[in-house]
Amino acid sequence: MPKVPITDSIFAAEKAIIDRTSSRVINAITFSERAIQRKYDALGGAAFFGDIERKELGAWYFKSGACICYNTQMREAFEIHGDIYRKWLELGGLRWGVPSTDELTTSRGDGRFNFFNNGSASIHWTPRTGAFAVWGAILQKWAQLNWENGPLGYPVTDETATPDGIGRFNHFENGGSIYWTPDTGAHAVWGEIRKRWESLGWERSYLGYPTSDEVDFSEGGRANTFQNGGIYWWPDTGAIDLRDVVVHYTGLHCFGETDWDQASDSDEPYVILSISTPERSATLLGRIYEDVDGGEARPDLIEIYRGKPYGINLSAVVMENDFGDPNVYRADIEKAVNGVHAAGTLALGLIPVVGPVIAAIAGPGLGSLMPAIAGAINDLFDFGDDRIGGATVTLSAKQMVLLAARTNNSTFKGIGFKAETSLITGLGASYKVYFGIVPA
Repeated sequence: MPKVPITDSIFAAEKAIIDRTSSRVINAITFSERAIQRKYDALGGAAFFGDIERKELGAWYFKSGACICYNTQMREAFEIHGDIYRKWLELGGLRWGVPSTDELTTSRGDGRFNFFNNGSASIHWTPRTGAFAVWGAILQKWAQLNWENGPLGYPVTDETATPDGIGRFNHFENGGSIYWTPDTGAHAVWGEIRKRWESLGWERSYLGYPTSDEVDFSEGGRANTFQNGGIYWWPDTGAIDLRDVVVHYTGLHCFGETDWDQASDSDEPYVILSISTPERSATLLGRIYEDVDGGEARPDLIEIYRGKPYGINLSAVVMENDFGDPNVYRADIEKAVNGVHAAGTLALGLIPVVGPVIAAIAGPGLGSLMPAIAGAINDLFDFGDDRIGGATVTLSAKQMVLLAARTNNSTFKGIGFKAETSLITGLGASYKVYFGIVPA
């Protein structure tokens, strides 16, 4: 048998590979052409599409302003026409996306749309808005909000880059928008809250990008959170923009000193301060004030809370520094308050709720924790301990927002404040404790 030269063997093998590859390409072309032909015939052929302008691999273009494209992943052909087709060409045609549906009627019946790239993008059209494209995470958020049937309506812009180059957005017909960044994800803003954000300068304002959709808030309000704060709205207040809030203990006033002080003619009071919000609790020990007589005030400034204005219980226990260890008392009160907080948030169903909606859920129940907190603290003390008395102030989320947004403080004996306890009495003494609340 004659030997075949090695070069001939290599050539024969390469030719076989080329033949097989060519066969697959030809089969693929044939399959896509047949799928396009079937779609063309099913929709009425020339009567629907008119004359063919040109044919490309996987796509037929028509002079009437239409195209049939083959989707290789779905192994099916889909048509685009009219304003949606023109928008598709404007975006880059097949380089932008391959249709994954024919043009369809929206569920509301007043618009038309095509999905592209297996549902990850869409172009929606109505006679009043025109055709606009939505895709990616913004499309997913719009779908979550029930498409055009939700609060946003139809898109009135394509997805567009924000001026700072970080994010992307679409505006919608009902005065709403969806904004996206890699760090925040996609979130919707609309109505009066969106108007307020727009007036501040959108994402270039101090608030930055939204970090939540608009949701229900305390006392019939609505809210969006942002990277550096929030916007809160109620029918009687309008939209209020605010950073996080800071609550301070700002001092105490002695209306009458104890009648059984063992060491001096004056009191040496201090305050144990506890906060309880829908999200957390904490207890702090204030300083010991020397030689406090009736009618005297002790201004102070101790930060006791920094965070979202979702409602807060402020508990103050006024102690006389005679017998016990203030740090031991503080630890005991902290344990009691934490126990009430844990049981209360569980009972109110706040676990694992997060974000501003927690204020709407917690609002009615936050004040109900006051008696439980007071009872838990009272149970810690017997007659003869250093406790003068205690009081709790509950501020709703709405009150926190309004007080923080208010620029002027009330003042009393040199103490600036926006909230105060009731008169705290015991051991013959009477005191009030004061709190300030400001934007962070």
